[in-house]
Amino acid sequence: MEGKSVKEFHPFRDLSLKWSFVIYVAVCILAALLISLSLSGLFSHLQNNIEQYYLDLYRDEIAKQAYLISDGELAAEEGLLFYTQDIRQWLSDRDSLLYDLYGLLAVLVVPITSLVCVIIVGVLFYLRKLKKPLAILDFASMRIAAGDLDFKVEYDSRNEFGRLVSSFETMRKSLLETNREMWQMMEERRRLNAAFAHDLRTPLTVLRGYCDYLLKYIPQGKVSNDKVISTLSTIDVYLKRLEGYTATMSSLQKLDELELAPKEVGFDSLCDELKNTSELLASEKRIEFHRKGDGVLYLDPSAVLQTYENLISNAVRYAQAAVTVNCVLQDGYLSIIVADDGPGFTAEALKKATEPYFRTDKDLADSTHFGIGLYICRLLCEKHSGSLSIQNATGGKVTASFKILNEE
Repeated sequence: MEGKSVKEFHPFRDLSLKWSFVIYVAVCILAALLISLSLSGLFSHLQNNIEQYYLDLYRDEIAKQAYLISDGELAAEEGLLFYTQDIRQWLSDRDSLLYDLYGLLAVLVVPITSLVCVIIVGVLFYLRKLKKPLAILDFASMRIAAGDLDFKVEYDSRNEFGRLVSSFETMRKSLLETNREMWQMMEERRRLNAAFAHDLRTPLTVLRGYCDYLLKYIPQGKVSNDKVISTLSTIDVYLKRLEGYTATMSSLQKLDELELAPKEVGFDSLCDELKNTSELLASEKRIEFHRKGDGVLYLDPSAVLQTYENLISNAVRYAQAAVTVNCVLQDGYLSIIVADDGPGFTAEALKKATEPYFRTDKDLADSTHFGIGLYICRLLCEKHSGSLSIQNATGGKVTASFKILNEE
């Protein structure tokens, strides 16, 4: 059995949103600090360059208005030059404008750079961490709201959004499975109603014909008493058939609403009950009963018994001399295999025998057989998380499986 594929772990991609945000903020602060210091230094340097240019250009004039300081006292010789005049009086209009601009930019570069870095980092955080998962979730929400569940929700990260997307995928699968079961149930109900309506058509037509006949000829005195009694007897047969149809529809409706009532049952005691049932139903046919397994089962015994009664009744109807039963407990399932030595299933029956109101030629000759036995068995098995399968061996062979439930 192949193991589940494990996604490769990427430290930064799979980092939680909280720590990703912390990293982005730290990068933003560091970038703003470095850029603002660099630009502030650059503008101060440009401002100093302009100032130094004019100091060199007008050095003589500036010197005439400056004080010479030597050893802390005024002196005539060369020393430290102090001047109190504003250097911008010598600047050209263009350089004066640049000088003021560089000074202003040196001050404003810190808040401007910080703001730009915050915007850039915010956009990057959205694009790299939020945009894709939000788009995936938005797309998934719209499709689910539209009733379209035939898609897959995936996101290649293990952070909070990755877990949220996984939850969406789990929800989608659950909804899809629920819808499939509902669609299957509706389709089954539609087919059941169609089969029921089809089988009702013939007896209703016959009854209508006989009623018209009696209404037309009795008033004219053209029908003898014997003919009337014979016709009424025929009508009675068809009415009983209609009553049978109604009863089967009612039982199927109850099966749809059936809730399992599981309880602990010993395997041996269950097998003994099944064996006794088969002996009562087999009449002149021989029953060979085999069992394999041991232990206590947690299941609904009434569902198992009802299924078994239908299987035995079917097998006895078609068997020539013997019916073989194998009751097996294995791998968490109870399997009941019922085989007969009759002609087996036809090719059409292998496909449709578990559908409602399917009948063979032999069944059509029996007005009490409505073709729902194997359908009921299938419903009961599926309600017990099992299945029903049919096949041909030496004759017909039907396997009903029931999942052993977990006791809560």
